[in-house]
Amino acid sequence: MALVAPARLAAAGPDGPDTLVSKPYLIRAAPSFPGGLFHWVDALADTSAGKTNAAHREQFLDTFGRPTPADRDKISEFVNARSEFLKRQQAEAARDGSQVRVSALLGIFCAAGSVEEAMATIRPRMPETAWAQLADALAWFRPKYEIIWNGGAVPSAFLSRARTDPHRGRLEDVLASMVRFYGVDAAEAKPPFVALVPVPPGHGTHAEAIGDVLLLEIRPNDGLADEASVIAHESAHWLWGLLQDERRKGLETFAARLDERGRETYALFHEAIPTALGQGVTDRVFRPGSWSLDDPWYHTFDVDVCAKSIYPVVRYTLESGGALDEAFLRRAIDAAERGPAAPRGLNPRSP
Repeated sequence: MALVAPARLAAAGPDGPDTLVSKPYLIRAAPSFPGGLFHWVDALADTSAGKTNAAHREQFLDTFGRPTPADRDKISEFVNARSEFLKRQQAEAARDGSQVRVSALLGIFCAAGSVEEAMATIRPRMPETAWAQLADALAWFRPKYEIIWNGGAVPSAFLSRARTDPHRGRLEDVLASMVRFYGVDAAEAKPPFVALVPVPPGHGTHAEAIGDVLLLEIRPNDGLADEASVIAHESAHWLWGLLQDERRKGLETFAARLDERGRETYALFHEAIPTALGQGVTDRVFRPGSWSLDDPWYHTFDVDVCAKSIYPVVRYTLESGGALDEAFLRRAIDAAERGPAAPRGLNPRSP
């Protein structure tokens, strides 16, 4: 089935985004129909890394009823095409050492101005049969997703609220302290683009950094205070990606010298540090009345507890102008290994 004509919005991609913050580095944001469509079908197929797959599937059932045999066939085509693209990535990585990103397709769709543009970008990178399957699956689900998308009403309303939010400067201050912490020249890097997509109310949200593209799910009525912690969390991943190779290798060499427990703790830091920065430091700035160590910060128990254990060290380091170096890591590892008991109200068996 051929792709239907594009429904490109004026601000549907990095050609015409809003400025979410302008310092210490530019963050651009816009509703992303291509990213939203791919992310939605990815969730229906349960091949997304998102935490909200069940929310999107529930929304499908509520809006369109049970999937038909044709729906299930198109999902199978999508899953196969996604798998074939990943195989090509893995083959390329074996040849040239390039990075394999499970969410690479999502990043391409989020960065594109239209579904057609994304499909043209990936066509040389996958078998023609798989490309046709992906095109067929997305074309099949697109009319349904256009109902969910509703002209980009949810992310557009978020941008309107964020544009006039008097506390944007607070986010810029937090990001400035994070830039100092990571010790990178963020202002000279390619600015990150935040692709905004809707998620049903009554659920959490999912966010994901794919290189310099950040996917951010938005619920109806979400404002900057609701999303600031997530923006900071995903920005932390982006800033880590800007570290010079020599410095990153130095930190990895330090970690390799640790005992087994220390190495296990260091492995958690990939998510625990961004969580302490986002759901810890930033959320406390934006939502002091509801911020709590007892509420879940992260969806897995080990990272959640680690982030809360190192939060005082992370906060002190930011406030004192410190950096992500070996001295910080020693303090953070000590804090994590002393770690608190499981926070009240958090079930270690919960997903």
